Amino acid sequence: MTRLFLRFYLGVILILFVAWCIQAYVFRATTESDNIKVIEVALGGGTLSARDDLLRGGRENFDRTLRDIQTRFAYPVNIVERSARPMSPRMKARIDAGESVLHRSSMIAAITGTNLLVELGPLPQFAGPSRNDVLLGLGSVLLLAAGAIAFLLRPIARQLRNVESAALAIAGGDLSARISQGKRRRELPIVGAFNTMADRVESLLRSQKELLQAVSHELRTPLARIKFATELVRSADDDLKREQRIDSIDDATDKLDVLVGELLDYTRYDAQTENSRREIVALEDVIGEAIELHSPLHPHIQFRAINCSGSLQTYAYRAGLLRAVGNLVSNAGKYAASQVQVSTSQDEQQWCIHVEDDGDGISEADREAVFEPFKRLAAGSQPGTGLGLALVRRISQRLGGDVGVADSSLGGARFTLTIPQATPR
Repeated sequence: MTRLFLRFYLGVILILFVAWCIQAYVFRATTESDNIKVIEVALGGGTLSARDDLLRGGRENFDRTLRDIQTRFAYPVNIVERSARPMSPRMKARIDAGESVLHRSSMIAAITGTNLLVELGPLPQFAGPSRNDVLLGLGSVLLLAAGAIAFLLRPIARQLRNVESAALAIAGGDLSARISQGKRRRELPIVGAFNTMADRVESLLRSQKELLQAVSHELRTPLARIKFATELVRSADDDLKREQRIDSIDDATDKLDVLVGELLDYTRYDAQTENSRREIVALEDVIGEAIELHSPLHPHIQFRAINCSGSLQTYAYRAGLLRAVGNLVSNAGKYAASQVQVSTSQDEQQWCIHVEDDGDGISEADREAVFEPFKRLAAGSQPGTGLGLALVRRISQRLGGDVGVADSSLGGARFTLTIPQATPR
């Protein structure tokens, strides 16, 4: 990460340096050359006039003529040796052709027939910055920009290094690694997103590990029954005993099949991976279908729906919602003494579906545990896999809601499934 930051910063410095070079070239090639032409046109006549005056006065009178010329100009006029003013070949050619040229800050012209030059200057400086001033100022601005960029990138680079360190730690097996978030300085959105992702990954892996341990335990029982019954089949001494033991194998196989099916449903309804299409769902239809599916399994129990208006609708996965309500209705039927009641209500921006029974209820200490996978409070009294209520919670969270349990006015348990009153997006 440090290498990436250095490469990026060096690239920025290179861009600024190229910009400075381009600006220097443009200033020198255009602005300065144009100014030189203007100066030579404006002052070239005066220089040539001074040269002609010196030639008319004769070489023996150069000193007296020079004093007279100096009185006409506001800046120095001198006679210098040509060797004292080194010039480019192009400038020498112009001097030899009788032109007046700007040499540094002075105007010069050759005195014909001699190795002398007449020099006017140094000339007064024009108002405004010189070439060196402009280049120095521009360079200072670019250096300031480079420093500001380094200052602004420093916290970003530090946070990216933290992201890299945390990612490498997680890749090495430390799932608890997180990026520390400061309270005073502004953090990048990637920091919060990364920590959320890490929490999600750790939660999923922990959940999968716990589920795998629970599945191993739950699968062992029917498999042991099948193995034991198979051994008894071999030792059966008549057809009746053989048939009874084969029936026991079938029963254990059926339970194993139900368990596998529940496991598949539980994993399929993971809160972030279920991708069924959402649609407008009428709660009255879902509740009616759930009662119709599960009431025949409990003929001694009276099922009824109250306060279920046909106008109550939500935008959800219909199959998932039906499965959640159906599991609550089926669970209530198992533990009810004589009746199960399903009702609806509204809580702020949520619909609430209440499933109540008149059974023994659930103690307050166990009300959270019943939603854990394979957690069964009465494991021997009722059939089941212990995944029904865990699946209800997973589906409810997938729908953007939740599920809870409390005491019922009927005397048993009251499960409440909440789902948002969402609209199609």
